[in-house]
Amino acid sequence: MKLQFLQTSSALVMLSVGLALPAAAVAQTSTTKASNLEEIVVTAQKREENVQDAPLAISAITGATLAKDRVLSINDLAQTMTGISFTANSPQANEINIRGVVNTRLTGPTADQSVSTFVDDVYVARSGVLNTAFYDVARIEVVRGPQGVLLGKNVAGGAVNIISNKPSQEFSGAVSASIGNYSLRQFNGFINGAITDDISGRISFQSINRSGYARDILHNVDLENLDSTQARFQLAYEPAGSGFNALFIADYSQTSDDGVLRVGVESPTSPPGATIWSGTRKLISQRLGRTLGPREGFPVWPQFKGDAAPTPQSATRDNYSFILKLEQELNQSIKLTSNTGYRNNKSFTLYDQTSLGPDNGFNLTSAELASVGASLLFAEPVNFRETGNFFTQELRVQSTDDSAKLNWIVGAFYLKSNVTQRNRFWGESLVLPTLSGESHWTDGGHNEDYAVFGQLTYRLSDTLKLDGGVRYTHDSKTGNQQGFVVATGDRYKPTDTAPLTPLTVPFNTPYGKSWDAWTPQATLTWTPNDDMMAYATISRGFKGGGFQNNASKDVAANTAYEPENVTNYEVGYKAELFDRSVRWNSALFMMEYKNLQVQQTLASCLCNVISNAASASIKGIESDLQFAPTPQLRAWLSGTYLDATYDSFTFAGVNNTGKELQRTPKFQIAVGAEASIGSGSWEDALTLRLAYRYQGRMPWAPENTTFEEGYGTLDGRATLNLPNKNWSLAAFAKNMTNKLYRTNIIVFFHDEVSSYAPPRTYGLELSAKF
Repeated sequence: MKLQFLQTSSALVMLSVGLALPAAAVAQTSTTKASNLEEIVVTAQKREENVQDAPLAISAITGATLAKDRVLSINDLAQTMTGISFTANSPQANEINIRGVVNTRLTGPTADQSVSTFVDDVYVARSGVLNTAFYDVARIEVVRGPQGVLLGKNVAGGAVNIISNKPSQEFSGAVSASIGNYSLRQFNGFINGAITDDISGRISFQSINRSGYARDILHNVDLENLDSTQARFQLAYEPAGSGFNALFIADYSQTSDDGVLRVGVESPTSPPGATIWSGTRKLISQRLGRTLGPREGFPVWPQFKGDAAPTPQSATRDNYSFILKLEQELNQSIKLTSNTGYRNNKSFTLYDQTSLGPDNGFNLTSAELASVGASLLFAEPVNFRETGNFFTQELRVQSTDDSAKLNWIVGAFYLKSNVTQRNRFWGESLVLPTLSGESHWTDGGHNEDYAVFGQLTYRLSDTLKLDGGVRYTHDSKTGNQQGFVVATGDRYKPTDTAPLTPLTVPFNTPYGKSWDAWTPQATLTWTPNDDMMAYATISRGFKGGGFQNNASKDVAANTAYEPENVTNYEVGYKAELFDRSVRWNSALFMMEYKNLQVQQTLASCLCNVISNAASASIKGIESDLQFAPTPQLRAWLSGTYLDATYDSFTFAGVNNTGKELQRTPKFQIAVGAEASIGSGSWEDALTLRLAYRYQGRMPWAPENTTFEEGYGTLDGRATLNLPNKNWSLAAFAKNMTNKLYRTNIIVFFHDEVSSYAPPRTYGLELSAKF
């Protein structure tokens, strides 16, 4: 099958190259003119290179484009491009999916990401840390496919690298103010310039405040609101003629909201069962005399033992980080680089998993609940309190003469992280004893990684080069987890003695295990001319193992789940055609995915269990087409198709072999256009932009019994630029058709407890540059 895929892929790529080469030849012989397409320099391979020259599947989005599309988060990013999708189980659990490789509901102190995130080239170990909004960004690089040599562990599916704008000697600044529906008030800006002849500085800031997209009817408060403050300070030092430069970055963010809403929806496809929350919502709708909306709920506020009052839903995240980058030219062709990073995070999250429980304010009778299949009505709010600190150090020595026949890079990487979770589960139930009471867990996890890597690039001819490299990683996870019973029973069953699920018996146990991995990569690149490049690559990615948090008993806490491994076979091409007015990039790939880490809810105990699926196969194609015939007109079309299935996976007696990978849409399409019009001194005075993205149907879980149907979202922006271009006024809208779609579900019985994406938002933005 592998040989057949490679033969087919090679044939398709060669056909595409054959079609592209004549057009490229025409472009070569015609009068040369500057391209109207954006030229973006990326650093995904630890060298500065044009994105069109990088022999890997990578998309780069400039800060200007991010601002136009109001891309403020990973969720927004996934809604504007193809090849990546996003789900979220909680504010601490961002789930980024690239090519079907996704970290699903793994949030323990030792859990790693399947798709890694980097900020200014420094690895971010916890996905929940990136819940802060983007601001003053130069570009975002999205790498698809494993990059186990240069980017390292946990780049099994790909990586997202967020690059900030850097200080410069030129004095400049900008400020922007936005207002919109949901009482949006947003301010951001920066000031940049020389401090001395050798030192530059840059200060950036952003604040966002808005009301909630959802409503807690029981307590009459907003949900999914936002109050965020961020600031970044940078110093760059580059003494003339020294070959040395240094960059220091300090970043702080504080974000808070009043929690999320979960809505029980009767499943149209899962096996028959109790409709506990969807049925109860029907009864409440009858009492209210109207149908409850999908953004209304009744979350329970738990009163933990020893507290004088219930604790409201909320989420807060405080993060700060320091980055120090040092570069020294050792001679004319060798450079030494040091990247040091330290990050500290503190987060508090409390939410009701179903946003509806027995104490809902309507005093529903047992007979009423039984009439709609809701006799087992219960509530189980959860509270996650996490602190963490993370230190990373990377050293690299590399050649810098790109014209040399042989180039090389060698380096070493170190990571040390300490994460402590103090989690509290509280429950009350009308019937089931294991769903009442209070259970706590304390889990302190430590991760220590060592890695060394090297890569050689050899030019076989003027048009052909070969890259080969390997990385060795030692990954160690240790810690201690304690689970203890705080209270049993509740107001309805005060004499119950069973611990609240998922805890079955109290325990206190240490855990620990280490793994070693070799991740090689080889890439052959053919560049017949300046406007055409094709490549073939074989790469391997590795994601670390770990341990279950909130475990049911000691054996579940101290038994490790194993690492994931992904081997990728890929061919692709990148071409610029017709005087560089058209850019067409495509990739075909097959990935062998071993030991998938899958967390599912076990119905027998309503507890989460992490297991390793035996294997999966992922085959797909990605293509991106951009067209810019003039500086005033640009259009784009991109798409992804995936055939992603489990080769072998049985869980709790359910055979998922042959089923589609969870949370992985089969296809995605994005299309859009931007046009500017004007006259005289008002050249490009009005810019209009529309972008549409469609995502196909996807299964939510490995058993493929619940699905998110295909949906599309439309975004738009109109910008008026004054003649001097220093002032602009824009009107923007996202999700213009107000499409209702979900970012997460958890199946309880016959209900899909759902989280919804933001509704239609719109507003005005006033910007000034100086």
